[in-house]
Amino acid sequence: MQKQPIKHLRLIIPTLVVVAIGIQTQDVSAQSLFERRSNNQIDQYRDYAARNRGDTLTISIVESTDVENRDERSMDKTGNSSSTQGFDYGLGGTIGTGSGSADFGTNTANQRGFTGDAEFKSARQITDRFSVTVIDVLPNGNLVVEGTRSISVQNDVRHLKLTGIVRQYDILPGNNVPSYLVADLRLTLDAQGAEQAFTSQGWLSRRFNRFWPF
Repeated sequence: MQKQPIKHLRLIIPTLVVVAIGIQTQDVSAQSLFERRSNNQIDQYRDYAARNRGDTLTISIVESTDVENRDERSMDKTGNSSSTQGFDYGLGGTIGTGSGSADFGTNTANQRGFTGDAEFKSARQITDRFSVTVIDVLPNGNLVVEGTRSISVQNDVRHLKLTGIVRQYDILPGNNVPSYLVADLRLTLDAQGAEQAFTSQGWLSRRFNRFWPF
């Protein structure tokens, strides 16, 4: 009679072990080596090139313009006219005879000349690195970028504004794009301060130059 409980225990113990193992395996989940990360976290394997609205992008500005214009004109006009006229006459009669001749001539000459020479030459170069923000993404994936920057040094203020369209294929490693790859590029550089007062004409000089004919 005592062997029956022992026999039942042999059947119960393996069953309890299997149930315990099953309960523990329900709490264990497989961990992936490449877990999903938030966009706000830093990941050394992630591509941080600008793709969406609000992303920043660096523009390497290398713009140079060289304009040279030369105009030379020369006009010359010469006129010359000459005429000669003459006549002879004679008289006869019982009293006496007489003869004579007369002639006259005219000569006119005129000359007019004009020579003009004009030359214009301008050369400018801008080199800078400028960060802009993606303000819109076009249906074809192109990025509309815009950025402004103001620098003030001893009351001399520089305002720089840049707008344009960037293709995602043109974004170089480091999230950088050269300015010659920016479509519809508009670059505005304004200056205010004491330096501008010395390098530009005053208001009175500008008014005189507007009506000065020479």
